[in-house]
Amino acid sequence: TMVDSRHTLNGQDLNNFAPRVGAAFAINDKMVIRGGYGLFYDRPSSAFINTVFSNFPFLREVEITVPSGNVPIATAFSGVPTTIPLNQWLPFRIIRSSGANGTFSIRDNTPVFVDSRGTPQGAGCDPVTGINCIRGNIAETFEFRAVDRNLRTPYVHQWNIGFQYEFMKDFVFEARYVGTAGQNLLISTALNQGFDLNDPSTPDHIFERFNQAYLAAGSPNGPLNSGNTARDRGLGKAFGFLNSVTGQVDLNLANANGQFINFEARVPILGFNVPEALLLQSKGNSDYHGGQFSLTKRLSGGLQFNVAYTFSRSIDIMSSDPGSTAGSGKPDVPNTGFISQGDARNIRNNKGLSDFDRTHRFSTNFVWDIPTGKYDSGILKGWSVAGFYQAQSGTPYTVFSSEPEVSSVSQLTSVRRGSGGLFRLGFGRPNIVCSAGDAVSQSSTGNLEVVNSDCFTSPLGGFGNLGRNTFRGPKQRRLDLSFAKNTRINETMSFELGFDLFNVFNTVNFANPNNDLQDTGDFGIITNTIGGPRVGQFRAKFRF
Repeated sequence: TMVDSRHTLNGQDLNNFAPRVGAAFAINDKMVIRGGYGLFYDRPSSAFINTVFSNFPFLREVEITVPSGNVPIATAFSGVPTTIPLNQWLPFRIIRSSGANGTFSIRDNTPVFVDSRGTPQGAGCDPVTGINCIRGNIAETFEFRAVDRNLRTPYVHQWNIGFQYEFMKDFVFEARYVGTAGQNLLISTALNQGFDLNDPSTPDHIFERFNQAYLAAGSPNGPLNSGNTARDRGLGKAFGFLNSVTGQVDLNLANANGQFINFEARVPILGFNVPEALLLQSKGNSDYHGGQFSLTKRLSGGLQFNVAYTFSRSIDIMSSDPGSTAGSGKPDVPNTGFISQGDARNIRNNKGLSDFDRTHRFSTNFVWDIPTGKYDSGILKGWSVAGFYQAQSGTPYTVFSSEPEVSSVSQLTSVRRGSGGLFRLGFGRPNIVCSAGDAVSQSSTGNLEVVNSDCFTSPLGGFGNLGRNTFRGPKQRRLDLSFAKNTRINETMSFELGFDLFNVFNTVNFANPNNDLQDTGDFGIITNTIGGPRVGQFRAKFRF
C-alpha cells in the first residue's frame, strides 16, 4: 500500500488570510476617535501536538494503587530484601510490561507478578501467609488520542472603537469598546461516549431499574475489587448504591467469573472499547465584549497617576489547552479544564463563562514626588511615594464529580481486580435541585464561601442539568505602597534608598472553593488563598 506523505496529519490549511485595518480621526486638538479590526490566527501548542505521542506504542501507562505499610523488596543494589514503604518505592518505577496479566519490569529489575485474578505478587510471595507479597492494584491501561482529520487553524476576530479626550491640561480620559470572536478553537471530547439511555419524557432512570433488578436477583460473588477500591473509582455512586459488604464484591454487576453483565451499552462505534479515548477537534468558539475606561494624568507638579476600570464578559466552550491531561487530584481522571464535560455530541452544552472571566476590574497607580517648598535641604529633598491598588471580581467555577458516572461511559469491561476499573474518563456535572442562591452561601465571617452539597444529585443514566461555570468565586483586592529617598551625589551619580510594602492592609484573598463532589471531606470549602500576606522590603540603588 502506498501512502501519500505529502500532506500533514489533517491536510494543509492554505486559506489563512489575516487582514488588519485601523483608522484614527482627530475631531480637534483635544479629541480623537480610533477604531480597528484584525483577523488573527493561532497555532496549536506543543502540548497539543505532542499528545499524538501519548498513543500506543509510544507510551504505555501503568496504573499503580498501593497501600501504606512496609514491604520487603530486594533491590539491585543490596540483593537482599529491604523493608521500605511500598508507596515510596513502586510509583514511577515501572518501565514496561508483557501484558495485563504478565510480568511488570521495574527499573532495578525487580519483577512484579500479576496472576489471572489481578492479585499483585512479589518474588517468593506466599498467597496463604502473605509473606513477601506485594499488596496493591497494578493495571496497565491503554490511552488513545485521535486527531480530527478536519482540524483547522484556530483564529480570532478582534475589533475595537474608542475615543480619547484631553478635557484639561495634562488630564486625558479614554473610553473604548473591545470585542473578540474566536472560531475553530481547539477542544477535546470523549470518543465513543455511551448514549443517554434515559427517556426524557418520563424520565425513566433505566440504570436505576437495572440496579433494582440486580438487587432482587441477589449478588454473585466474583473476584472483584474490594468495596473501598470500588467506591474510590465511583462505581457505587454511579449505580446509586454502595457495597453492602467489604472484601471481593461486585456491586451486583458481574457474573461468577468476574465478567461485566453487559446491558446493551449504546455506543456509536460498536466493538471500540478503549479507555481514555479522546478526540482532538477544532470546534470550539468564544466571545468577549468589554468596555474599558481610563483616566490619566501626565507628570506635572510632581504627580502622575492612572485610573482604569473594565466591565467585560468572556464566554466560551472550553478555556484550557486540550493537549494536556494533567490530573485534578485523581490519579486516573483528566483535568476538567482540558476535556469537555457532558454530552460529547452536543458540546454547546458546555457554553458558559470562561474560566478566566472577571466582570469588574479596577486598578489605579500613582507616583508623587513630595514637594519641599522653601525647605530645600538635603534631608527633606528627594522623597517620593508610589502606590498600586487593584480590585476585581472572582473567577467562575464548575461543581462536578471527578469519578465516573454512567452517563460518561467510554469503556464497559471486566470489573475484576487489576482491570483498571469499570468506567474510564467519567467526570461530569451533576443535577442541581435548588436555586443557585441556596447552593452557594456565605459564612458568618462574610469571607468564606461555602457550597452546599445537598443541592446536587447524581444524574443516573443522563447528563446533569448544572451549567458550566455557574458559580463565581470570591473577589480580590490589594494595595501596595513604596517610599523612596533619592540623593544626588553629583551630575552623574545618585543613591536611592527605599522601602516597599506589599499588601499593606494584610488583606486575605480567598481562592475558589473545592468543587469536586467526590472530595467529601472539603467539598465546598475554601482551603487556599491567592497571593501572600503583608511583606515589606528595604532596597538600595546606586546609579551612575
